[in-house]
Amino acid sequence: MRYCKIRVKMFSNKKLYKRLTRLQEFQKPDTRSIDVILSEIAQRDPVEFEDAKIEVEVEKSKRHMVREVKEILYYEIKYYEDYLAKPASETDPYERKLRAAKLQMVQQILAHR
Repeated sequence: MRYCKIRVKMFSNKKLYKRLTRLQEFQKPDTRSIDVILSEIAQRDPVEFEDAKIEVEVEKSKRHMVREVKEILYYEIKYYEDYLAKPASETDPYERKLRAAKLQMVQQILAHR
């Protein structure tokens, strides 16, 4: 699907990231549409876009986590807690935010069971 500048301006940050990843996954991606989306992303607030990106990644992993057994969820919690226990200077800030959000999501899934 082709995207024009006017249409892309109406997208939320979350929708922009979803469309960008979907376009990049095609075997023959439409480079013009990708350029339009990337130029819109560059004009937006990077912090808000990063938050939307994290939200999309957490939603993707939540679909898989809901089906997992409790034992695996406890291993996931341990994995995320071990990463977050490292000093902030040794870790990537984006990765820290992502894993903290995923940890919270896994804990919510366990609380519902």
